[in-house]
Amino acid sequence: MYRGSRLATSFLLFVTGLAALAIALLVVPAAIGPGGAWILVPIALAYAIAHFVALGGVAGGRDWGRNLAVFVAEIGGGIAILAGITLLVGANPFSHDPAAGPGLVLWTAAVYALLGIAAGRVPVVARLSPLERRRAVFGPSFAGIAA
Repeated sequence: MYRGSRLATSFLLFVTGLAALAIALLVVPAAIGPGGAWILVPIALAYAIAHFVALGGVAGGRDWGRNLAVFVAEIGGGIAILAGITLLVGANPFSHDPAAGPGLVLWTAAVYALLGIAAGRVPVVARLSPLERRRAVFGPSFAGIAA
């Protein structure tokens, strides 16, 4: 259908998966501190691992991999929108460099939008029997000819 969609999706899943894994292992534990909500660390790790599970599914041509990649892109886009809203209401999560916030939020939104578009264009692999394949190619009248 669209040439390169699986390759683009695989590349974007790999890149965003590495970034999500680094955030889950390094940023989230440091951000919540010793008395914080430690449930966020396993959630962030599960989200990072979902990138690589979807990568395996897309690379293997599985329908669930495509669906999981779209779902990962939707969650990433939602997180980017939530980060943009927090910047608009005046929160400053980037206290060391306030100018980095809008750029990082826009980059994250753009990458996850590209991932969602690329994953949505990955063709659904139909597992057809030989009879169903002949019907799809030649029409129903040809299906009665010897299997």
